[in-house]
Amino acid sequence: MRHFLACLAPVLLGLAPPAHALSSVQLAQTFSQPVFLAAPSGDSRLFIVEKAGRIQVIDNGVKSVYLDITGRVNSSGERGLLGLAFDPGFASNGRFYADYINSFGNTQVSAFTAASATANSVLGTSEQFVISVTQPANLSNHKAGWIGFRSTDPGQLYIATGDGGDSNDPSGFAQNLSSNLGKILRITPTPGGGYSSPNDNPFAGAVPGNDEIWSYGLRNPYRNSFDRQSGDFWIADVGQGAREEVNFQAAGSVGGRNYGWRAREGSIDNAAVPDPAPPGAVGPDFEYAHNTFGRAIIGGYVYRGNAEPGLDGSYFFGDNTSGRIFTVRRTAGVISALTERTAELGTPFGANQLSSFGEDGVGNLYAIGFNGSVFRIASAVPEPEAWAMLFSGLLLLGLLVRRRA
Repeated sequence: MRHFLACLAPVLLGLAPPAHALSSVQLAQTFSQPVFLAAPSGDSRLFIVEKAGRIQVIDNGVKSVYLDITGRVNSSGERGLLGLAFDPGFASNGRFYADYINSFGNTQVSAFTAASATANSVLGTSEQFVISVTQPANLSNHKAGWIGFRSTDPGQLYIATGDGGDSNDPSGFAQNLSSNLGKILRITPTPGGGYSSPNDNPFAGAVPGNDEIWSYGLRNPYRNSFDRQSGDFWIADVGQGAREEVNFQAAGSVGGRNYGWRAREGSIDNAAVPDPAPPGAVGPDFEYAHNTFGRAIIGGYVYRGNAEPGLDGSYFFGDNTSGRIFTVRRTAGVISALTERTAELGTPFGANQLSSFGEDGVGNLYAIGFNGSVFRIASAVPEPEAWAMLFSGLLLLGLLVRRRA
């Protein structure tokens, strides 16, 4: 209401509404190494993923354990319970998916089913195996872990996998179309467990390459997102020693893109390997060097919430090593308007603390830290100048009404 009143005066005066800074609102609850937040579309609850193997739910301010599979999860290093996605039909089928590193050290995506869509706990015995990706033994990094459904491609589950670990992808998995590491996979989960590969995947059928692969040449696409309004795909790939990058794919685009790793890191050649640049490799839409904003990108979301209309269409991302948070915009195919948001958000994420962003059921965004804190990104309290404009506008309105009388 206060925001509305503050904006009313300039409208009456024929001026643009005053610009408001952002702020952050910390959730009352704290968590154990949270790495993700999500919610089914339209649902008022928040579901927070904890690395060790738990999903917590907050319903009307009350926190409880939604799912606990800690006994099945290897959470050492960059391993753990890393991803969560709700089935597009969750409201009727209570089905959701989790991506985790299992006790054998491999990536596993499983489906779970709640007794009802409104239930606040789910039995681990409801687990149904969907797909696994074999990881290199004894390597604990580059496990990616993001999964998601696209509003413009219903029924298809996208899965991000890292190259499996160690520096410079020594086994060349990211460029190997017979490996599902260093990829974005696209599958159709089937009721009762398992999956099929869509016929329109780029390497399906007789085309050489694994049927599940949608795109390849990625190092560690740890956090990605679909624009909930357009279906556009934003892939944030963590770099090696020089560059962090964001890749963009418009909704409706065909798969098969090669993002260049390990021969390329961002838009530059990787001097640590002798590989030539792959023919047709796609460069990033946005990148930054390690001597600028940080050394490990944390991908976020395009803002579609209601807290600040001026932010609509802005893509949020951050960096784990620096804790800094930024926005950019994509206009006419070009990413621009880079804006740092760290100070105005006031989120106390120091070095190596920012773990993820999340999106709730109505499009509000959250910043998440390994230190247990979760913050909702919100509009700041209107500045005093806005209240002055409100008073002036109301005074002018009174004079106009009086003159008409």
